[in-house]
Formats: sequence, C-alpha cells, structure tokens
Amino acid sequence: MIITPLEILGVVGMALILFAFYRVNSGKWTNKSLWYELDNLFGAGLLCVYSWQKTAYAVLALNAIWLIVALIGLRSIYDRHPRLKKAVSKTKR
Repeated sequence: MIITPLEILGVVGMALILFAFYRVNSGKWTNKSLWYELDNLFGAGLLCVYSWQKTAYAVLALNAIWLIVALIGLRSIYDRHPRLKKAVSKTKR
C-alpha cells in the first residue's frame, strides 16, 4: 500500500476533528473554545479536500457544513471578546 499526500491530508483532518472532540468530552476544552473551533475548521477543510479528490460527495457535504459551523463558532468568539475587536480594528487603519 502506497501512502499518498492526499491520504496523509485526510488522516490529519480526521485527527484534528477527533482530537477536538476528545478534548471537549474530557473537559479540557469547552465547546466555545477558540482551539476547538480552529481544530474543527482546519480538520473539516482538510477533509473537504480529501473528499473532493476521492469523489465522496456525501462526506464532502458533511464536512463543508462542519466547516461552516466552525466559522460561525469563530464569529461568535469574535463577537464575545471585545479585545479581539479592538485588535482587528487597529489593523484595519
């Protein structure tokens, strides 16, 4: 069996999502944690690429929705933290 870069991409994406799931369920993170959302975002993104290349469109749809939910979660974190808003507004000047 030859391990391709695409296979590695899929495994890394899966590991990120499972790692986030484990950390929330073990109480080390909350489901509102920045790291939780980032792991889900990047994990789902990698799995979208993997699913697209493997023409697994049902899995692609699932991970695309997972990615969108992670983006919504990140937006929620941004809205709850005034320091983030200040930092972003300073960079826009």
